[in-house]
Amino acid sequence: MSVRSRKHLQEIDKFDLKDVHNNLNQLQVKLKDSLKGKKFLIVLDDVWNDNYNEWDDLRNSFVQGDIGSKFIVTTRKESVALMMGNEQITMDTLSIEVSWSLFKRHAFENMDPMGHPELEEVGKQIAAKCKGLPLALKTLAGMLRSKLEVEEWKRILRSEIWELPHNDILPALMLSYNDLPAHLKRCFSYCAIFPKDYSFRKEQVIHLWIANGLVPKEDEIIEDSGNQYFLELRSRSLFERVPNIEKFLMHDLVNDLAQIASSKLCIRLEESQGSHMLEKSRHLSYSMGYGEFEKLTPIYKLEQLRTLLPIDIDLRYDCHLSKRVQHDILPRLRSLRVQSLSHYQIKELPNDLFIKLKLVRFLDLSWTKIKRLPDSICALYNLETLLLSWCADLEELPLQMEKLINLRHLDKLHLSQNVSDRT
Repeated sequence: MSVRSRKHLQEIDKFDLKDVHNNLNQLQVKLKDSLKGKKFLIVLDDVWNDNYNEWDDLRNSFVQGDIGSKFIVTTRKESVALMMGNEQITMDTLSIEVSWSLFKRHAFENMDPMGHPELEEVGKQIAAKCKGLPLALKTLAGMLRSKLEVEEWKRILRSEIWELPHNDILPALMLSYNDLPAHLKRCFSYCAIFPKDYSFRKEQVIHLWIANGLVPKEDEIIEDSGNQYFLELRSRSLFERVPNIEKFLMHDLVNDLAQIASSKLCIRLEESQGSHMLEKSRHLSYSMGYGEFEKLTPIYKLEQLRTLLPIDIDLRYDCHLSKRVQHDILPRLRSLRVQSLSHYQIKELPNDLFIKLKLVRFLDLSWTKIKRLPDSICALYNLETLLLSWCADLEELPLQMEKLINLRHLDKLHLSQNVSDRT
């Protein structure tokens, strides 16, 4: 791709997402103009949508590219490949030799396998049991890389989990989960609250863990402990780095594992089936959009709920939270430790809202239109993290903020100078 082409694509990257969501046609025009007469390669990874009309709409954005331009699409869904209609390449599982090479690279990264012949022999047998599946190989290798006792490797090889009647990859992932110490099991299973393909920030996850008491308060700084937990889970390939940005995600199958591990205590509202599952849940997320009161009405009796996390999957930037939610639903959730209203277009909150939510430890009001915080926020004696970044309309803070005696983290990025000075 030419330097000029890169410049055009950089301009596309800078295109205001708010404008995109107000009028998607603007993005199509921008793409057509920027790529007109240029040869390009577009890679769409892990596609699940097999709606032909939506695919055709997307493809029309690139019709003015030069001859020789290409799309590469990867998918695990046969109907997607058939819908594309062009040349298809079916990927086979890895050969025994390649499987061992991949396993060896991750399991013996810090040592020479030739110096550990017993581990190498058992490792080859474990690699064979992974049936050529890269995620299974990488996950188990990541788990074993810190274990030097051959008996620990043999225990994995002899495990009965290999015989479970699940898909081929789940036994390997379950072995990796079972090997986690108890504190990491709790932190990992909590991440079932995130939808598939959702990219999250490390700091976000650590704050959520801390707010729910999943990271013990010891002599060292608690955020450092949370960071260490995160790095340990990542070293076992349970978290993956999103290329080119400071975010992470879980593979779809790892997300499935987290949901199994959470025993339905951490769920997505859209995926809950009936009131029984909701009644059991302790941590809940949902997709932001329209009709929030109707969507959230089923949770108003969940007095045991610890986390309520709206997720702006579609980057709508125009989501509104009705006053009925603020007055009739949120105050009933008296066990909340985590409350996020981030990205809602709210300008004010009920004055007495936080009087009834005294257990809240994490409060995210970032990217809202709020002009002032209610005085009742000063009643949140347990509050540890308050996120106010990008609250450009915030004019002042309550006078008695010093009552927040447990507040450790205040994010005030891009606040007005008057408000920043007062904090």
